[in-house]
Amino acid sequence: MATANRASSYNVATRGNLLDAAERLFAIKGYEVVTLKEIAEAAAANVGQISYHFGQKDELINAVILRRAGVISEERIQLLESYERLVGHRGCQLEPIVRAFVDPYFAKLKSDDPGWRCYALFIGRNVWDAKLAEAITEGYNPTAHRYIEAIRRAVPSLTEVDGVRAFQFLLAGLYGSTTNDSRINGLLGDSGLDVDYDGYQETLVPYVVGGIRSIGAMRVSAGTTR
Repeated sequence: MATANRASSYNVATRGNLLDAAERLFAIKGYEVVTLKEIAEAAAANVGQISYHFGQKDELINAVILRRAGVISEERIQLLESYERLVGHRGCQLEPIVRAFVDPYFAKLKSDDPGWRCYALFIGRNVWDAKLAEAITEGYNPTAHRYIEAIRRAVPSLTEVDGVRAFQFLLAGLYGSTTNDSRINGLLGDSGLDVDYDGYQETLVPYVVGGIRSIGAMRVSAGTTR
């Protein structure tokens, strides 16, 4: 029994080590060029262990996406549901909804776990990649739909398409703020601007909220709500 328990612990630890190593390498080099051999070496494992835990590389990539997607999605749903219980579905305002989505992500990036920063680089640079669409859909769409519904309740003049686009703009702003873009550093000559998470969080929320409200006002003005 003791031997079996040690083997089980070893398998769990190795799986986690492999995910950590893959996540880190995907962030640094890009998932398409990283090899299974590189991942195994970084995890102090071997390629056979990757095959044992994940099968092919595609399954490992999906596992990297889904591991942290589940954590952040659960936190976002809990925050949204807590807010809805507090004020009622029809009493929800746009800014707290946006904050419930954005704040947990920034909190992870500012935590002591460097894995979240690697994950942010990997996801932020590849979230629109069609090759990863299935895993992204599985990991994030249920939460996305809940937030789109909440946004449209807060701004009733938004059309269904508006709601989806507003959420897409929110994602673009969020991921654009957290991918360590050297172009951002170059614009001001500030080598630390790209990881100024507090600064991005402070400005992203009003930017997104103002934009969504403007779309709603445009629909009211044009008489095209539905």
